[in-house]
Amino acid sequence: MQAQSDVRIETDCSLPVDSVVRLYRDGGWWKDSDDPAAIPLLLKGSFMVASAWAGRDLVGMGRVLSDGFSDAYIQDVVVLRNFRGKGIGGRLVAHLRDRCIDLGILWVGLIAEPGTTSFYERLGFNAMPGNVPMVLRPARHAGESI
Repeated sequence: MQAQSDVRIETDCSLPVDSVVRLYRDGGWWKDSDDPAAIPLLLKGSFMVASAWAGRDLVGMGRVLSDGFSDAYIQDVVVLRNFRGKGIGGRLVAHLRDRCIDLGILWVGLIAEPGTTSFYERLGFNAMPGNVPMVLRPARHAGESI
């Protein structure tokens, strides 16, 4: 098993499709009906993508959606199960957060999955009392989970 120090964080929007699918599948986000051809578009449409590498293996990633000026949203933070609990997810989020701040984006948000609030609080994020995350589900996707 690799130590956290052996895992490097990079910023790159061109990741191997099969490796991203593996991450999403391991995170429980990938359905058999999902199309891998969408991955390059998803990555290219991101403002920023951070990836975690153990040698030549992609073991984690996260991405930011933003206009590059007023605000940014961190999403899709995922680390392979065998690499969780080693601080890699925190390093990915901190990398994305810090790069946004360095670029002058001072409103960085995210939606924390249930049970992950303390993870994000340790990285400086706080709940937004009075705000409710909302989603639009077009009819063709009404039965799909998010």
